[in-house]
Amino acid sequence: MPQRIEMSEPATRLEHESQGQCKAAYRKWLLGLVLLHLLAVVAEPLFFYSRSDVQAGPEFLALRRGLGPYVDWMYLDHGYFFFAPNPGPSHLVGIRDQSVVFPDRKEQWPRLLYHRYFMLSEFYNNSFAPRALDPQDMTDRLFVARWEEDRRFYQTLQRSISKSIQSQMNTRGGNREDTRGDDRIEKWPELVRLERPLPGPLEVLSGAKRLGDSRDLIVLPEGPESPPVPAGPTPAGPTPAVPNSAGPIQGIPVQGVSLP
Repeated sequence: MPQRIEMSEPATRLEHESQGQCKAAYRKWLLGLVLLHLLAVVAEPLFFYSRSDVQAGPEFLALRRGLGPYVDWMYLDHGYFFFAPNPGPSHLVGIRDQSVVFPDRKEQWPRLLYHRYFMLSEFYNNSFAPRALDPQDMTDRLFVARWEEDRRFYQTLQRSISKSIQSQMNTRGGNREDTRGDDRIEKWPELVRLERPLPGPLEVLSGAKRLGDSRDLIVLPEGPESPPVPAGPTPAGPTPAVPNSAGPIQGIPVQGVSLP
């Protein structure tokens, strides 16, 4: 029976290294770094969900403050204010008197493209500045200056989106001319902001309306002179007229349901 040959310590170390095994000292450091990163990942959501209007959980607050520089550097604190705990109503952008609305999950796919349009519609709504101010607000010069700046930005964004939509409409209609940078066109498509409020628990349980029912859409006003009104007819009767506006949107399909 042949005798077993014992390998020396250098040969054993070389064999372990050839098999791709990490040294014990390195494994301890890597394990510590992985645990630190996992703590940083959960630090923000734990702090977010444990806080109230008065205070936050002291242990989660200490964890978030201790890992704050790393969390901010790795950008691990994004998204929680949008999706939780109350996401709020969603917003869409449509064109008055035309069957165009975005985001539309039937038109924008795959899902990542729909998400881009969804973020654009929310950004457009968050950038809104009314076309006029109430008389009592005109007395504050700083407020008026800020409103004028916000209004210019909103109009620039509105014109950019209108040009892009017009260019897409020309492409679909057979006209391949790019009009996104053409300022000679006198009238661009008129954008309208739409809001879909969240249904209440009783509405969801009753099942009277689908979550994408077009009757839930609300046309948001562009100024303080006109209140928001439903974009489609309600069961109680037709949509009331909007004072000092061009009326509700016509012909915008939402999940297969067209508005009148």
